[in-house]
Amino acid sequence: MKVINAIFFIKAEKREAFLEKAQTLIASSRKEEGCLAYDLYESTTEENKFVMVEQWRDDEAVASHNQTPALQDLFKAMPDYASKETQLVMTDA
Repeated sequence: MKVINAIFFIKAEKREAFLEKAQTLIASSRKEEGCLAYDLYESTTEENKFVMVEQWRDDEAVASHNQTPALQDLFKAMPDYASKETQLVMTDA
């Protein structure tokens, strides 16, 4: 299993737009072949910091997910939404 933690730092004025795109991505991702879990969490100690926790069956499922329109749409919007660079951490579980 592959686990991805994507940490997002979002501008306060872009929070609602980010959350809308994130919800679209979550709904779409959960339907994908090989998706075991896909959730978004908000920090309780840092405003507008979010962590997307993804669990995938294997590298093939991750590669397929990376090409989806919903993920590409979010990535295209991130330069406008982000206050800091997104951090990605992938591990094997």
